[in-house]
Order: sequence, then structure tokens, then C-alpha cells
Amino acid sequence: MTNGRQRRSSIFAGLLLILLGVIFLLDRYDPALGLGHLIRLYWPVLLVIWGIAKLVDQLAARHAGQVRPPMLSGGEAVLLVILAIVLCVFGFRDWAREHFPDVDASMFGQPYSRTQTVNPQTISAGAHVTIEIPGGNIPVHTAPGIDLSVNANETAHAGTESAADEEMDRTQVKVDRTAGGYWIHTVETGRRGMVRVDLDIEVPKDVSLTATTNYGDIQIAGVTGNVEARTDGGDIEIHNTGGNVNATLQRGGARIDNVAGDVDVKGRGNEIEIADVTGNATVQGAFIDTIRLRNVAKITRYISPWSDLTAAQVTGRLEVDSGDIALFDAAGPVKIVAHNKDIDVENVAGALEISNAHGDIKVAYSSQPRGDLNITNDAAEVDLALPARSNFQMSALSRYGSVDSDFEAPALRLANEGQDARLSGAFGTGGPRITIVTSYAAIHVRKSS
Repeated sequence: MTNGRQRRSSIFAGLLLILLGVIFLLDRYDPALGLGHLIRLYWPVLLVIWGIAKLVDQLAARHAGQVRPPMLSGGEAVLLVILAIVLCVFGFRDWAREHFPDVDASMFGQPYSRTQTVNPQTISAGAHVTIEIPGGNIPVHTAPGIDLSVNANETAHAGTESAADEEMDRTQVKVDRTAGGYWIHTVETGRRGMVRVDLDIEVPKDVSLTATTNYGDIQIAGVTGNVEARTDGGDIEIHNTGGNVNATLQRGGARIDNVAGDVDVKGRGNEIEIADVTGNATVQGAFIDTIRLRNVAKITRYISPWSDLTAAQVTGRLEVDSGDIALFDAAGPVKIVAHNKDIDVENVAGALEISNAHGDIKVAYSSQPRGDLNITNDAAEVDLALPARSNFQMSALSRYGSVDSDFEAPALRLANEGQDARLSGAFGTGGPRITIVTSYAAIHVRKSS
């Protein structure tokens, strides 16, 4: 009942119409923006808008002595359904463009292509080359000499070849001299993003590179300077470089190997493979597929919303996926902080520290451990395997769980204390300190085979 008071209208419907208008305007302004990807990331903004609208409605109705509007009116429900359909269409369209480009092309006419060649330029030794295109592949390879060579394959979709030519005439590939080096880019006088430009670039070996594309793959090989690559919708491959490598992704994966400097990969995407790095290697972001790092001479760092790992001198390999972390052979100290991960570590020569929850931990040594070991777990098992002739000082506690050990010595005591189980003392002469704490699960200390 309203008791004769007027019911206030909600501002939520107006905000939804504004949001719809902004979405269509952005798509018209920049077709290559990737609205579908942005929608998948930021759809909770709808809940924020709804909450703000209802809070404003409540306060305004109270101030004016009116009845507050319902939580969701019939008209608002219809607008929400329309908005959901629009968001799904944009998301499906961008997904189809990424995975089925031929199908997407058929929706907008037939594809027509032609090649554009930019006159080669002689560039100075050690120059920095910047490559920026709105969309397309960027393969870069080295060639003897000091010339910069650029070939471009342009593709436009249209009902007729002449219409496609008109679109491509409005897109030119240029090489400009800048204060910092050379800039390879497109100049578009038509609608942005209507022409795809795939480049084929040759550079001298001693350059440094920056390559950016909104969608498309980037491949760079044989460059002795620093390399920076960014794609919002594609894969990155970088091989045989003499400097540092920085790669940024939003979708897709990366393969990077034989790098004389540091490697830094960040963003989000799929599978990451990094191998044979003389410096440090860092992977930071929300990557949903398997991450593999192998033979990193200095520090390996993996940072994600779910895990934080630091390892020195990974002479073997590190593999991380949605449910597991596996590290084999590291010559320096290792620290792992994770949640809901099964962790498997073998042969860490330095100190090892692991903090986990709701995931089993397995640690194994094939030779006498040289560094201290500290494991903290919660509601999951810990399995530690040591050589039979090891020397160590042990403190293992399982709250509301159990502890068992293959090692027996007068100075090593296994005891049950109420609902807790504890293994403490020393085995052999001296050795590293081993501390293990878990709860509601077992601790196994066994001899490695």
C-alpha cells in the first residue's frame, strides 16, 4: 500500500539506456576495440549501476516523502533482457572473429587482398624500431645488411572488389623517422579498423624493437637488442634475442626462448612457454592454461591471483596449471605461496619455503638437502621424501591429524598429544632444519627410493 503517497520513478531504466547508447557508440567509433572481451571482464558494472540506482531512489523517495520504486519494474526487466542480448551478441561476435575469421568475413562481404611494399630504408646501427598497427600479424626477422624492409598485405571485406580497393586506398603503411628511431604504422583516412594489415618486416640484427597490434600474432627472431611485444588478441613468439624481452597479452599465449637478458610476461591469456633464459624470468597475470618455464639462470617469478612463486636458478622446469604447481631442480632458494593447489617439488638445493591451503604438498630430495625446509599447509597432506642417509633436525606437527616416519633414531621422537601428532628431534649429525605444520591431514616422512 502507498497510503495515498505518490510512487517515485526509478532512474535505473535511464541508466540502462545510457549504457546501451555508450556500447553502440564505442562499437561505431572503434570496431576493433574488442567490446566482447571488455564485456566478459566488466559485466559486474551492471550490478554496480543497479545498486547505485536503487540507493539513489531510496534516498530521493525518503527526502520527497514518496514511496520508493520496486526493486525491479517490468520495464526495467525488459531493458535488462535487451541489454543481456546485446552483450551476448557482442561477445559472440568478437569470439567468432577471433576463432573463425573466415566466417566473420563472410558476414561483412568477400575478403579482398593486395600487397603494399614500402621502400627499404637504411637505418643506423642499434636503432629502435617501433611497429604499431590496429590489427594484423607482425612477423619480424633479421637479414644481413643495414636495411629496414616492410611488406604489407592488406585485406578488406566488401561486396565488390572496387569497394574493397576504396577501403584499402584509405589505409597506408608508412615508415617515419622519429627522435628515438623509426616508426612503422598505418595512416587511415577511412573508418578505423576496417582494413586488416598483416606485415612482413626485415630488420638488421642489432636493432631493438617494440611491436603492438590490437589483434593478431607477433613473431620476432634473431634480434640482438631489447624486444617489447603487445597484442590484445593473438599469440606472441620471440626467439634468439640478445636483450631483454617484455610481452603483454590479453588473449592468446606466448613462446619465448633463447634470451640473453630478462623475460617479463604479463596480462592474461592461455599457454605460456619460456626456456633458456640467461637472466630473470617473470610471469604475472591470470593465465588459465599451462605455464612452463625451463632453464632460467637467475630468478624465476610467477605471480597470479592464486599463487606467488620465487625460485632461483631453475636448472630443470616449472609447470603451473589450474590445479597444480610442479618444480623440478632448482639450484637456489625457493618460496611458494598458494591456495587450492597440489604442489610437487623435487631437488631444491637451497632453502625451501611453502605455504598452501587445501592442496597436497609433495617434496622429494635425491641427495642430502642443504637448505632449511619450512612447510605450512591447511587441511591437506604433506609428503616428504629424503635419502636414507640424510642428516636433519625435524619439527613436524599435524593438528587433528597424524604423523608417520620411516626414520628412526634415539633423538627423533614420534608422539601423539591429544588430537595432535608430532615428530621432533634430530636424525644423523646436524643438517638443515625441517619444519612442517598442517591440520586435519597426515604428514608422511619417508625414505626416498
